[in-house]
Amino acid sequence: MRWLVADSLYCREQFPFSHLDSYSYYLSEAGEFVRYTCLNIPLGSNWSETAFMSWDRLLMLDRYERVLEIEAEKRIAQVAAICSPMPWEVRKPDGSPAFDLVISSIPWMVEAARAAGCRAEYQQLCFDTRALVCGMGVERDIDCLFVGTVDANHRKRAAVLAELDGLVTITPPTFGRDFYKLMSRTKTCVQIHAEWAMGARNALRIYETIGLGGLCVTDGATNGVPGWEIEGNVRKFVEDALMDFGEFAREEQGAVLTRHTYVQRIPQLLAWAKAL
Repeated sequence: MRWLVADSLYCREQFPFSHLDSYSYYLSEAGEFVRYTCLNIPLGSNWSETAFMSWDRLLMLDRYERVLEIEAEKRIAQVAAICSPMPWEVRKPDGSPAFDLVISSIPWMVEAARAAGCRAEYQQLCFDTRALVCGMGVERDIDCLFVGTVDANHRKRAAVLAELDGLVTITPPTFGRDFYKLMSRTKTCVQIHAEWAMGARNALRIYETIGLGGLCVTDGATNGVPGWEIEGNVRKFVEDALMDFGEFAREEQGAVLTRHTYVQRIPQLLAWAKAL
C-alpha cells in the first residue's frame, strides 16, 4: 500500500522519534511505500505538495479537518489528545464520517468515535527503540524528574509536584535528542495526566522513560500500560522505588522492549488498514 503519514510538529526539535518520524520509518521497514508531510507547512508548499497526490492510505496524526484536502482511498486517524475538531466530528459533504478508522490509546475516545458512527479501535502508545542510542555514555544522575508544564489545566499535577518538593527536578518541555538524553539521566520520572484523559494512562513519556531504563511513577487505569501506580504518600513511594531502582528498572524495561514497541504495533495497524 502507498501511505501518506501527516502530522504537525510543535518544533523542528521534535525530530527524531516523533509520531511522524516513527510511523513513517517503521511502516517503511514493514515493506510499505511511505511519504510524510508536516501540516505546519501550508499544503501546496514545496515540502508538502505530495499531500495532494492520491494515496491508498492516509494516516492523520493531527489537524484532522485537513483530511478532505488530501486525496486518499482510505483515511485513518490516530488521536491521543483533545483537539478541535476531534476526528470523528469531521464529516464528508454527504454527512458521513471523514475517517474510515479512528485509533486511540484513550478508551473514552474510542467509545466516542464509535458512538459517532466511526469504526474505532483501542491501541496503546509505544517506544521507538532507535532512541536507545541517545543514552549511550549518559550518566544516570537525576533521582526524580518531571518534564512539562504546570498550569490551571493540570491541578493534580501541581499538587503531586508540591508533595515532591525538594526531591523532584522540574524542567520545561524538551524535545528530540535532548529529551532522550535527559530521560537517560533519570532514575524516576513523574507523569501526571491532564484531567481530560479521564483516568487513562496516556503519555509517550511512560514508554520512553521505561524503554530508556528508568522508572515511571504515574496515575490512571492500567489497561496493560506499564508504569508504577501513584498511591498514598507519593514522596515515600518515589523514595522506595529509588532504593530498589536497579532491579525494578530492568524488569520494567524488559517488559516495554518485548511488548510495547512499534514492532508490536505496526502489524496490527497494517491488519486494520488492509481490512478497510
